[in-house]
Amino acid sequence: MMVTARIVFAERRALDKLPQENHFVYIVDYPICQVDQSGQLLVAKNYASWGEITQITIDEHQRFVIASTSGHSLTLGAKKIVNYDTDAETLSVTALLKANGYSLPVTTAQPITDAFKAQLAAVFPTIETLTEIPEKYAVIDCEFGVLFETQRQGDSIVQRRTTVYGEKAGIFQLAVLGYAGNQALDLFFNHYLDNPNFSAEIKLRGLKETKLTLVAYELQTDPVTVLKTFIHEVLARRLPLVFWDKSNDLRLLQHTLAVNFDAFSTSEQELLGAKLAVFDGSIYTNQVINRSNHRKKDTHHYLPLNGVAGLLNIFNPHQHNALWDAQTTHCVVNALAKIQQTEPLVLTRPQAGIRVEPVEKITGEQPQLDGQQLKPSQPQMLVPTPATFCQLRTSGKTYREIAQRFGVSTSTVWRAVKRQTKSAITN
Repeated sequence: MMVTARIVFAERRALDKLPQENHFVYIVDYPICQVDQSGQLLVAKNYASWGEITQITIDEHQRFVIASTSGHSLTLGAKKIVNYDTDAETLSVTALLKANGYSLPVTTAQPITDAFKAQLAAVFPTIETLTEIPEKYAVIDCEFGVLFETQRQGDSIVQRRTTVYGEKAGIFQLAVLGYAGNQALDLFFNHYLDNPNFSAEIKLRGLKETKLTLVAYELQTDPVTVLKTFIHEVLARRLPLVFWDKSNDLRLLQHTLAVNFDAFSTSEQELLGAKLAVFDGSIYTNQVINRSNHRKKDTHHYLPLNGVAGLLNIFNPHQHNALWDAQTTHCVVNALAKIQQTEPLVLTRPQAGIRVEPVEKITGEQPQLDGQQLKPSQPQMLVPTPATFCQLRTSGKTYREIAQRFGVSTSTVWRAVKRQTKSAITN
């Protein structure tokens, strides 16, 4: 079974001797579902805590491996899966399920209102993208959490992914470090943000990383408080913001500020409306890579931060932590700047080389070592005779060492030496 396309749907049908409750459907980006008699998919109560399916793959043993957002996974033999389907360019997941006789469970989403659109437009309305590393800057990094809506279904609590004003994730950790070249500035910002739509796993991660009590954590991670501090300590300095791949970080930063826009003062809203300069380390990496590739200057390599760092001999021991990743971004872009200033080695077409002959073939002489001509070694083979045993005994070898050398017993050597010695005396 060779499947190259992404599997988005798999069905485990109940066997004749098993109850209907064993009829499951697995859909990527949805909770594990059971099927009622009408074909409606319902969230499986026993798997409610698993969250949503993240991927469905087939391992080397032809088994279906189903992974979830909770970290749990399920491995099923091919005989237990009676149907599966893959991504199709012309069909959505909904259409694929409909073709198999099923309908998706109802999902929730907070709609984007005109008022929110206006708030979003008021946050960083003018953004200037820099192509060179600024002299002074604030390097910024975000960690995210997926958004869920929690519902009670009977005796179970069900978490279902949701969308808030068009976004499926929110900022969980926000870190900023200030630099002037390689000199660290007094700008040091590292805060976590709580969100009622985050999963319990995200909050537990925050508690573990901050080492705070639950009460203290919820107090210090209040989004409005954190964002006000961000505005006054970071944005008020009017420093360019340096990102590694700003596509997600900048977009969700704007979104988070827009969601809480009404809680800010007039002066804080004015700071959000000021012109913002940004520098993207990921884009800069491509400039460095393509600096001598005149034909394809627009080629973009989507390279991970810590992967590039590793190539530059920079090691981040706490990857996917916003504070550490911000520091890594600073180190990487400055290392890239040094490479950018170095003249590249532009390769030319390979040519055939010169054949190198051995020395003895060229000169007709044997190679010399320390002024002496080398001679082929001619090792002398010793034969296990009484005379040989006596010779080795005379040189200081023990009976045991002689016996081990020739693979005979110690007593055999002793008797042979005695006989040989006695014979020599007699003669």
